[in-house]
Amino acid sequence: MQLFIFCISLALARATASPLHHHVTVNPRNFNTFVDKAADEIANSAEDAIPAVSRMLMQINETAAAAAAPTKLDRRQFGLPKEFYDIPSEVLFNGTIGNAALWQEALTNDAKFHGSTVNQIFYRTVAHLQRAENGSNHALAGIKSAVSYIGQGLGLLHIYPGQFDQPQAAVPAETIGKSSLRLARCRFTNRCPVRISPTPQQRIQSFGASGAWWPNYLKDFPPAQQKNLSSLLFSKDWLQLSGYRYNLGASGDNDSQAVITPGRGVESFVLSDGSYDWLRDKSGVYYLNAAQDAGVTSIAAFVNAMPAALTAEKKPCGTTLVAETIPAFVNYMTQVLAHFSKQDIRIDYISPMNEPKNNFPSCSQEGMAVQTTDRAAVYDHLRAALQTSTTRDIKIMGDETSQIASQALVEYETWLPAVLATKSIDAISVHMYDFPDDALLIGYRQLVANLSLPGPPPPIKMTEVSTFTTARGIHAPWGKTGPKIFGPEYDPSIHSALDMARMIWQWLTLVNAESWDWWTAVSNKMPCSPTLVPGCATKFDNTTSSAFNDGLLYIDPQYATTKDYSFYFTKRFWVFKHFTNFLRPGAVRFDIPNGLLPYGTVAVAARNTDGVYSAVFINRNVTEQVITMELPGGSGGGGKIVKAVQTTDLFDFETIVPLPVVVPDGTFKITLPAKGVLSLQFTVGAPVSTRKRAVGGWRSKIRRFFVERNEDGVP
Repeated sequence: MQLFIFCISLALARATASPLHHHVTVNPRNFNTFVDKAADEIANSAEDAIPAVSRMLMQINETAAAAAAPTKLDRRQFGLPKEFYDIPSEVLFNGTIGNAALWQEALTNDAKFHGSTVNQIFYRTVAHLQRAENGSNHALAGIKSAVSYIGQGLGLLHIYPGQFDQPQAAVPAETIGKSSLRLARCRFTNRCPVRISPTPQQRIQSFGASGAWWPNYLKDFPPAQQKNLSSLLFSKDWLQLSGYRYNLGASGDNDSQAVITPGRGVESFVLSDGSYDWLRDKSGVYYLNAAQDAGVTSIAAFVNAMPAALTAEKKPCGTTLVAETIPAFVNYMTQVLAHFSKQDIRIDYISPMNEPKNNFPSCSQEGMAVQTTDRAAVYDHLRAALQTSTTRDIKIMGDETSQIASQALVEYETWLPAVLATKSIDAISVHMYDFPDDALLIGYRQLVANLSLPGPPPPIKMTEVSTFTTARGIHAPWGKTGPKIFGPEYDPSIHSALDMARMIWQWLTLVNAESWDWWTAVSNKMPCSPTLVPGCATKFDNTTSSAFNDGLLYIDPQYATTKDYSFYFTKRFWVFKHFTNFLRPGAVRFDIPNGLLPYGTVAVAARNTDGVYSAVFINRNVTEQVITMELPGGSGGGGKIVKAVQTTDLFDFETIVPLPVVVPDGTFKITLPAKGVLSLQFTVGAPVSTRKRAVGGWRSKIRRFFVERNEDGVP
């Protein structure tokens, strides 16, 4: 009887999984109308959405290619800037969007790609488009503002995903039940435990935060509190950061203009007469030493701007690096790094530019623009200069660009292949201030891989994010994405912490980033003084323009008057601790496929260097989620849970007792707290990549066939 039910379920799954056969003729002048209709069709097609999108995209291009002619096409319907109204159609369509081979490749990839949001396949095709422009056709080469055109094109592509709002990477169980073979398999076996995929992914290097600009405030704190902060950030009993970013300052002793925001000017070691004063930036160096003394394994020095003394304008902001000043700029960095080496201060990475698109002309902070055409020269000069006895082991990363869609995707081609060819860069460092969705990050990873050919891609580091407004239920359960969520808000609650946690998950699992850094560890951007306004530190505020979600810890903004030298915790601090404590340097990450998790949850798993596994579960649902998890090795693995910790609205890194009990088949049940993060540590008797499962009877054989050969590659 069970076999009969299974066969019926399988037949229904296959019947409902047939692809759509709609032939759509698209007028490229009415793109928005088309995507509205396409979205309606796709919204009703459940799991067929992904192949449907690719087929419809191919229809767009077939129509566009047919319409292409030496005549000029009015592209105002496409939202393109005015200077591109008169680009010949054959240049636009035949060379780029009309490249049928690339679209066919995207369609073929549908069979290999097991996401569930329409956005994801759309951005996969963006990566192919980018590859066509950067690596082969170069159809827009020589056209004025070609990079701007591609940026506008990416903006255009955002229109379509906006029509189909399903920002979760795993399909809701009730949706996949309509057409998924997986559900038939689960029903037949009566169990679909959460399992760790056997394929190792990247090696995790660090989780960290920067030392900007809070050391300038902390120098006024009592020495005991300065030491307490070092413990909160670096000790094993507290956050235990494994990464730290030291800000190599640009503010001099005789600048024509100073940074106008108090505390954001960081003292440069070079003076206006060209001499060096190594006693400057005393507080910054204090915490740099504290990080090293505590055993932080990844320390980077990053530069916001060239020292004012070396610029023509004699100021630390609003400048643009020019080719003639690159040698002097590089010499300054190497002088500082050599000095640190002599002082036994270890620097692992140097990052010579930060958000090089923005030089902060208002001087609200230090800033220097670096044209894309000059970036490779900076890295090449720096690599050559570091080849001395004291600095040759220091690695280089870059370019710390601020946004993915409008900057990284359209600028990398101009400098990344060149520095990879000269081996002048060891890792890509990037920020995420456009708060990309899952699909965009998948496209970003693909672009980096394409530009790195024929070699492997370099490691990717997400080195800065903060200052986002909290979703708080909008588009539940995942919240908003995109650059519009950047802005003022103070939310120390679990809502903001869960936003941060999912961003970490994105970069670890979708990009395979080896490290992830929060922006500033300590902030004074509270909406009010907690001394003068009791309860201020824990109260949500989205009305004060000077308050930001930019810190893990906060200090009283009026400490000079109130003499309040306390540190105020956020839930971001405690949630970040799940990653900094449980995923230590050298840990190897393994996937926990989303399709095995309840809707609204994601997870990260890794095996640490001591052989102990960790899994961090993020549940953004307003209800608890009970899962069954199978430890690596199954019934023969001898697994044991050794630690469980949760952070919620009510608990801060609270140890869970009693621990879950692993039953003989190697599984256990665990309740994921509502709106919370839960982390597990466990041991196994067999490595995840060599697990075995008991064999016996026809039910076991069928179960193994459909469980061990599922489309996620999870045995």
